[in-house]
Amino acid sequence: MVVMSRISVLVPVIFVLCLCFVSQPTNCSVLNETSYLGKGTSIFHHKLHEVANVISKVHQHLSGGCVFSKEKQLKLDDKFINLTALPYDYEGTMNSVQIIVNRGYPVASYSVTTEDGYILEVHRIPGKKGQTSDLGTGKPVFLQHGLLCSSADWLISPSDRSLAFILADRGYDVWLGNARGNIYSRKHKTLNQNKDAYWNFSWDEMGKFDIPAVLDFILSKTKRDKLIYIGHSMGCSMLFVAISTFPQLASKIEMMFAFAPATSLARATSPVIRTAGPFIKHLEFILKLLRTRAFLSQESSLVYTQRQFCSKNVAWASLCRNLLFLIVGDDTHNLDVEMLPVINGNAPAGTSVRTIAQFVMNHNSGATFIPYNFGLLGNYLRYGKFRPPPYDLSKVTIPVYLFYGQNDRLVVPEDVRWLADRLPNVKESIMVDDKSYNHASFLWGKNNNRLVYDRVISLLPSPA
Repeated sequence: MVVMSRISVLVPVIFVLCLCFVSQPTNCSVLNETSYLGKGTSIFHHKLHEVANVISKVHQHLSGGCVFSKEKQLKLDDKFINLTALPYDYEGTMNSVQIIVNRGYPVASYSVTTEDGYILEVHRIPGKKGQTSDLGTGKPVFLQHGLLCSSADWLISPSDRSLAFILADRGYDVWLGNARGNIYSRKHKTLNQNKDAYWNFSWDEMGKFDIPAVLDFILSKTKRDKLIYIGHSMGCSMLFVAISTFPQLASKIEMMFAFAPATSLARATSPVIRTAGPFIKHLEFILKLLRTRAFLSQESSLVYTQRQFCSKNVAWASLCRNLLFLIVGDDTHNLDVEMLPVINGNAPAGTSVRTIAQFVMNHNSGATFIPYNFGLLGNYLRYGKFRPPPYDLSKVTIPVYLFYGQNDRLVVPEDVRWLADRLPNVKESIMVDDKSYNHASFLWGKNNNRLVYDRVISLLPSPA
């Protein structure tokens, strides 16, 4: 009861802080979606006015902190509190295979078993839209998602600005990975996903077991010697772990495109990581005590609640979008709220508590790229050292193109430059030409063709 009462106190505080954050029209304009003109009133409407009034008064009396000029104060006009319903998109109820079919593309789904018994689901788009013959003859391109994501995150955007579909239409054989523990990859040869033992993994195991198994499977199916690897965030971490552990894997990668690659997170500015940093071991212990297994999975009550509220109307969707921006960075002009119903229907896709903890541990450890930290005794038993030994990035000899956003709060430009200095074969380090570009923009940004994907395609070899 004490915990619940504390949560009930925090909810309005968080809500006020969110409104304070989004009341900056030049950055977020949470309730200012100019493409809509919501009308009418409701209890929710009036409550927003009351909260906005309080914030305005606080703005007038506070010095420093969350204080804005007169022009930037939250306006109370009706058009800024938009209760227009979001357009319904039935792809929000579809899985990856169904989305691909709905877009008119050929699709295949495979099960890949890792050396340690995890069964991963891999999706494939082997041809162009409407193609029914000569399938899978193009050069294979493998897309690996990041933390809490799945293959669906490469498919959510409209087909003409979704990288998976763009590559398929250009003749490439597109493969989409699903890391262990996400909604598609919950099976195991002997372990039950309802037991703690199943969830004892981090991105270390994803790199050491998932990546080698999937790469070998794709090359065997396509009868090719090499493939092209495109990773986002943790999807890059996984390959770096794989090649650092098994350098011979480098011979199977023709080139890599690394979007917001997560290695050193020393300078991350995300308030979530910074707040959790000093307490990560305590938080991890509490989550395990509460028997949390699949962290932020689609079937969890928290994610269900998120889907209900974030799809209510433009105001709620904008608020939810800006809560995401608190974590990854602001990019209101590049992420359309109309996409949120499909995003909410597919993300987050779940992972282990240990994987989440490893992100924060890498932030805590400073400028380095380390495996999971088991504590002094655990590290000594696992690694023979009291501290986790850093991965040797000099072994990652594949050609790498690094892409990073200027406004990414998770993988900041300074940490990408740290990585570039340690990879021996960086062909180019490319800062996206948009000051607002954030961590999630690589997947769902509506200007991605111009900002990122056209550049990637210009660097790709022929699909033949």
